[in-house]
Amino acid sequence: MGISFHGYPHSYIKDDIMKTENLLMRKTYSYKYLMPGLIIFVFLVILPAVGSFYYSVFNYNGLKVGEFVGLNNFKEIFTNSNVNICFKNTFIFSAVTLFLKVVLGLAFALLANTQIRTKGLFKSILFFPVILSSVAVGVSFTAILHPETGIVNIILRTVGLGALAHEWLTDPGIVMYSIAAVDVWKNVGFHMALFLAGLQIIPHDLYESAFIDGAGSVKKFIHITVPLLLPVINTNILFSIIGGMKVFDSVYVLTGGGPGNASQVINTIVLSNFAQMRYGEATAANVILFVMVMITILVLNKFLGMVEKEV
Repeated sequence: MGISFHGYPHSYIKDDIMKTENLLMRKTYSYKYLMPGLIIFVFLVILPAVGSFYYSVFNYNGLKVGEFVGLNNFKEIFTNSNVNICFKNTFIFSAVTLFLKVVLGLAFALLANTQIRTKGLFKSILFFPVILSSVAVGVSFTAILHPETGIVNIILRTVGLGALAHEWLTDPGIVMYSIAAVDVWKNVGFHMALFLAGLQIIPHDLYESAFIDGAGSVKKFIHITVPLLLPVINTNILFSIIGGMKVFDSVYVLTGGGPGNASQVINTIVLSNFAQMRYGEATAANVILFVMVMITILVLNKFLGMVEKEV
């Protein structure tokens, strides 16, 4: 009874995979248990979002609603010379962090799921940055990435790689990649934890059956691990994209949007408008971000759902 891993796994392995997926998708609790969370979500998310749409079309000064200005606030946002930069930077940050968080998170989860003795320490070290304050991380990396006294450049020069030393946070060409690297360092442990949870509910019998039928590690990963891990992969992608598009704290603490406007993102434009008491434009920028995030979620959810069904 041979097995061909050029396509799907053997029929009984595929049946076990489908049974496991059905078990994971089974509805266990009544919808009434969702009500407390739904009420909180409505008051903390839905109502503020509706309020933002309302204030974005008025000349709002923070105390009272002024005259109706229609789409003028949105026009002011898009005619701002910094807008192109902030959209570009937001896209770069989202793309880089998405790739690294998913790839590294999965790689670390696979390593932590093995029988190595130090896996507990390994998981703790990787997850520890997740619980740290973003401000504390930003301040620390401001010192670590300093061009003259930062430990990164000091180590590079010490080992004879001084050509790789850069002004990580003051060079407009690489500043967004430096900020993205800091964000990945801080949050990759969270994505590893999600992947690890998904890996640990995959029945070990599937791997044993595949091993008996002659499947190697790569084929078991492609035909067993990936199909059963797709819901978790999709979740990680969505979390990373949403977090990337809404980035603010990392940029604000590390560079404040500088040098110049080289690291401005959408949320720093929102803050800048609020600081200048241009509340209508600030809420308009926030609405633009909200719409972008919602469209991205809907499109990705649809696409990833289709991929999951095909697999």
